[in-house]
Amino acid sequence: MSSPATTVSADERRSYWDDLRELLKCPRELWLTYLAIIFEYIGLYSFMSVLSLWLTSDFRFDDDRASGWFGVFSALLSLFAFMVGSIADVVGTRRTLIFSFGAAMLTRAVMSVSSSAVIALPALIAYAFALASGSPVLQTAVHKYSSKRTVAIAFSFFYIALNVGGVLSGQLIDRTKAFFVDPATRHLVMRTIELPLVGATPMSAYRAIIGLGTVTAMFAFVATLFVRSDAALERAGVASRPEAPAEGGVKKSPLAVLGEVVRDRAFWRFMLLIAFLVLVKAIFVHMHATWPKFITRERGEDFDWGGLWALNSVLILFFVPVTTAFTRHLPAFKVIVIGAFVTAASPFIFALGSSTAIQVTAIVVLTIGEALWSPRSYEYNVSIAPPGREATYVSLAVLPYFLAKFFVAMTAGRLLTAYCPPTGPRHPGMMWVIIGLTTLVGPVGILALRNVINPRREAEAAAGSTSAA
Repeated sequence: MSSPATTVSADERRSYWDDLRELLKCPRELWLTYLAIIFEYIGLYSFMSVLSLWLTSDFRFDDDRASGWFGVFSALLSLFAFMVGSIADVVGTRRTLIFSFGAAMLTRAVMSVSSSAVIALPALIAYAFALASGSPVLQTAVHKYSSKRTVAIAFSFFYIALNVGGVLSGQLIDRTKAFFVDPATRHLVMRTIELPLVGATPMSAYRAIIGLGTVTAMFAFVATLFVRSDAALERAGVASRPEAPAEGGVKKSPLAVLGEVVRDRAFWRFMLLIAFLVLVKAIFVHMHATWPKFITRERGEDFDWGGLWALNSVLILFFVPVTTAFTRHLPAFKVIVIGAFVTAASPFIFALGSSTAIQVTAIVVLTIGEALWSPRSYEYNVSIAPPGREATYVSLAVLPYFLAKFFVAMTAGRLLTAYCPPTGPRHPGMMWVIIGLTTLVGPVGILALRNVINPRREAEAAAGSTSAA
């Protein structure tokens, strides 16, 4: 029998390329999931980046009202994700994703052609449900169709797929905006677009960007249709992890699954970690709800900020494989803490000004931290969940965002009104300092309560002392 030391040594000798070769042996369902992720997140990232601008430009919402609806959408997204997670564990990955992408196609189409807030806002709420029913399940699908040996690299590729979507969404935003810019005034103007089934439709730049998300959702929908059911995978002799094993061979109800999870003490330690990570992730809410208005007001409507923010996704494509290769033998918790501190430094750089050099520097720092903590947090989320309860854990992990996202979005509106209004004197540096201080509370809290959140660390230390004695 091999000793623990021998086992660890053998694992450490395994190279990144060995893991990559094993990943290539995973079933086609994993690669179809990656394809669906790319298309879905092109539409999602572009939508989130223009949501507040769309509400202000097309419906004349002020900063507070636009940010309020951004917060409502984000909070409902978290609430709906909490509600559907246990259902997804019972209904299954494939059927849940088919529903999600189909509903996303419909709701995005309605928002893109609507010139009335009375129609657009209910469609926005419906889109939150469509998105919430799919996003947590995409993580579950990556875990389901990868193996124990390849799960770390599979989630690094999951994050790469997200950011391929981010890169392409930046191009989509800038190229679409360019079509709507009036060269004489450098302002965005309305254009008439011929749409299938609808005909000639007056369209703003932001509605057109949302409308193109309908097309990307359609491609994700088609990719998911080629994912085989569990029964088909079993007939083909392809191994996958179980959806939701139940005692006696009978699947439990979503409420029974939820009850099992919330009675687990490890789950509440996990939720404490998530609560602090919410403060770190808040910077990304500000990058969608605050930063586009900040940079548009400071640099003008014709400034190509979509490509600038897409730098985050471009760099992630490089940084994630590199950081995964160098940190894959380190505990996920330790990597999460280090990365969270790096990300928390970025708002203080934004406070230095609105020049392109400062924006690039801040985005690079933010991205280095993100490449460290974010992929490992996805892995951590599903690795501590009991088998068959991954979707429930992932869905419950977004529950703190129900309040946090709403609060952050509402704060964004007030910060913009106070420090970066459309007209009049501005003091955006103070706005970013305030954002930075609230973000920094996250990693400081995780570090201070590390023995509560991750008691395994204490157990390992005790075991090491015993061995040394």
